Amino acid sequence: MDRGILVTIEGIDGAGKTTQSKAVVRWLKKNGYAAKYTSEPTSVGAGKLLGKPGFTASPALEALLFAADRMEHVRRVIEPGLKKGYVIVSDRYVHSSIAYQGTMLGDMDWVRTINKFVPKPDVAFLLDVEPRVALSRIKRPKSRFEKLELLEAVRNAYLDMVASGELILLDGTKSPSQVTEELLAKLKPFLPNPKCKGP
Repeated sequence: MDRGILVTIEGIDGAGKTTQSKAVVRWLKKNGYAAKYTSEPTSVGAGKLLGKPGFTASPALEALLFAADRMEHVRRVIEPGLKKGYVIVSDRYVHSSIAYQGTMLGDMDWVRTINKFVPKPDVAFLLDVEPRVALSRIKRPKSRFEKLELLEAVRNAYLDMVASGELILLDGTKSPSQVTEELLAKLKPFLPNPKCKGP
């Protein structure tokens, strides 16, 4: 059986990552691919702790917790899915840690180092949205990461990764259907031949 591929979708909160990740998985399943949606932080172990309202930690500890959660995510979900030939679509992955915790620490190299044992995505996208626009889209209570000054710095970190060729840029301000169309157009060259319907 051919190995699957790992697709990751990145962006600041409010950029539309979850909407687009799920739309891509729906399209993949409809078109004969075994596909799975997943997201970070996960809901188990370190991820459960990170997702708790009111949880706080130093940026360095937070980076380590995200890395631990990611390693468990790879072990439980990503690697088994790839071995079965699935297209795994992850709503956030390692580039989130580089952008967020790397920015807060001022040390992206260290964040990359603690994440060096997880597989790199086969293709990674950035949904780019101005922070003010992104924040206006968020209707729930804002998280500790959703502050304008931080998001502006995080966005710049993401754009640096676009410039270095790590992420493929998409305009997240377009309508959701337009974004999905453009994302799929850029994803299709990376897709294997569909083998089976997803579950």
